[in-house]
Amino acid sequence: MRIDRLAARELGEFWSLREDVTVRFGRRTVLRTPWGELCIYRPGSLLCEALRRMQLGPVSLANVAPGFPGYDVPEREWNDASRELLGALDPLQHVIVRHLAIGASPLLSVIPLSRHATFRPPPDPVPSPPGDGFRPLEEAVPRRLGRDLVFSYEGRAHRVELRGPDAPKLLRHLRAGDGDSRPPVDGRLPAAVVRAARAYAAAAGPLSPVEYGENRSSATDPASGLPMIRTGDVLPTEHRGPGPLTT
Repeated sequence: MRIDRLAARELGEFWSLREDVTVRFGRRTVLRTPWGELCIYRPGSLLCEALRRMQLGPVSLANVAPGFPGYDVPEREWNDASRELLGALDPLQHVIVRHLAIGASPLLSVIPLSRHATFRPPPDPVPSPPGDGFRPLEEAVPRRLGRDLVFSYEGRAHRVELRGPDAPKLLRHLRAGDGDSRPPVDGRLPAAVVRAARAYAAAAGPLSPVEYGENRSSATDPASGLPMIRTGDVLPTEHRGPGPLTT
């Protein structure tokens, strides 16, 4: 039995660097990125440790700064170490990949595509007035990567990927779009996971509030039976995915 089947089905937030970013440590730490080199002079120990772990794959930053906050924790509740680390990571948002997981199973990744990309998930993604929901600005394109079925959305600043056994359920939740955590078909994901996924998707661009009374009709993909709007844009390069979640 796989270890991700044994893990509790709870929300996990993980951080990593883009796969094409490398780090050279020293008094002047240098990040080589697709847009050139970034130099950080005399980086703090927390930032160095976070970068060292993040270049190996998705990690929980709570193992770098105990008490590290989730996306929905207000700034006034951050501890000093978390505030220092988040402040140091803020200028690096365009090279940082953010991940959501259920237990040890990767579920959603947000990959920056622009040197100007910023990512700040709203703490409360439920639209107002309640029940109006969200609609995708563009539709997730389903495709196979090895044995995985991946649903991908590519915007101007970010690419969002849904993967893993719960990806179809999450896509239905996102398409349902109201403040409830119940999907319109079958299966149920933890409410905290659905809220976080909506917040991440809203921050990255695939979701926008539906205007009051607007029709949310959609087409259906015949292969998967999942709702989608047809688009011919398939990514020219593939992201390998978050891989194993580490600490």
